[in-house]
Amino acid sequence: MADVEYYDREVETLSRERLKELQFRKLHGMMEKIFASNRFYQQKFREASVALSDIRSIEDLARLPMTEKRELEQDQMKNPIFGTNLTEPEEHYIQYHQTTGTTGKPLKFLDTRESWEWRARVAGHILKGAGVRREDRVLFTFNFGPYTAFWVLYEGAYRLGALVMPTGGWQSEQRLQMLVENRATVIPTTPTYAVRLAEAAAREGIDIVNSSVRILILTGEPGGLDPYVRNKVEGLWGARCFDYIGMTEVGTWGFQCTEEPCGIHVIESEFIPEVVDPQTGAPVPEGEMGELVLTNLGRACMPAVRYRTGDLVKIKKSSTCACGRTGRVLDGGVLGRKDEMIVIRAVNVFPSHLLSVVERFIEPGDEYLVEVYRKVDTNEIRIKLELKDETRFASLSCAIQDEVRKKLNLRIEVLKVEKGDIPRSDYKTKRFVDRRKEVGQGDPAKDRQGCR
Repeated sequence: MADVEYYDREVETLSRERLKELQFRKLHGMMEKIFASNRFYQQKFREASVALSDIRSIEDLARLPMTEKRELEQDQMKNPIFGTNLTEPEEHYIQYHQTTGTTGKPLKFLDTRESWEWRARVAGHILKGAGVRREDRVLFTFNFGPYTAFWVLYEGAYRLGALVMPTGGWQSEQRLQMLVENRATVIPTTPTYAVRLAEAAAREGIDIVNSSVRILILTGEPGGLDPYVRNKVEGLWGARCFDYIGMTEVGTWGFQCTEEPCGIHVIESEFIPEVVDPQTGAPVPEGEMGELVLTNLGRACMPAVRYRTGDLVKIKKSSTCACGRTGRVLDGGVLGRKDEMIVIRAVNVFPSHLLSVVERFIEPGDEYLVEVYRKVDTNEIRIKLELKDETRFASLSCAIQDEVRKKLNLRIEVLKVEKGDIPRSDYKTKRFVDRRKEVGQGDPAKDRQGCR
């Protein structure tokens, strides 16, 4: 406990009762602005017959309607450029970002100076949760694009007083040289690029395990909470890995602390979390899986009120984390996405479960892709492997098939593909593809493997 880093110890260790009081003060202040001038929510609340006077406690939040992504998408389509979910005049906004658009047309999001300060504050919680200190040197291994994730961490590190080191469009070898020469200690990156950078270090003869790097902050893909991914990356780097989780629509709402390797803290001083039944929207008991619904408390300018994230989570029953923070912990982090669940021969399958199985067996230098497709009238799954050492294919594919059969009682196909067939990305590598709507799903794979 003595070594735990806090961003704001007083706020992070509040009693549950005082935390609720803080949340309601922030919520009420935000709702006053929204009811006064946000056309998107004015209409939603009017249709739900809810007035500002009805929100008298934190429990009254449940009187407000939930918000879904499709509503925001439709609003921006009908009301270009930025939709009607704006609480302030357009000239007050100073930052533009957008979603990746992996599930549809990218959503545009704007921030005012005040809300950008809030994003930086949230990032401070995340960095401190991972043990980042003012004396750290934070090396950013990404190109600055329109996505919020690394921008927010950059801003957070700057506000903490850490030395920030951008590498822009550099190659991996240039980044490694920067890392070694300037003794970088913290690297925010994706799990895939962390592995790729370690491979590049090995080619360059750089002993990355004994380098100055002590913390990797992983985002964009499942990483710090998947034991196989975490162990692989930590073994390659000789450094600790931490997840941080968020979405452009809501903000960066969760992080992994130094004392809890199997859970994600919700930053409850800045977000109000609810866990509901994905079908009915009713609250689920603590400890049961449900959909995470979030209300952010620092972006009145373009708010998310009771936003349905689509993430499936489970609140851990223990009251206080070993780190001393009193905010609730999500056991296992995000367990899956409700819109990605696939029914394969009467078995409910989440892609994240399959990715975890594959990660258990692959090695640095290997690539893989999980695909779901239609075969006659049924859904089927295949896993494509692109291996550094192709002689491992037979044993590896059988091991993966056996593990999937053991965990899910399913037989799946594993295919070997040519080197370079699976797309790479330094930002957010896509490991799962749904091809059920594509025409002509035959696969010219180099090899196939079936195990009895």
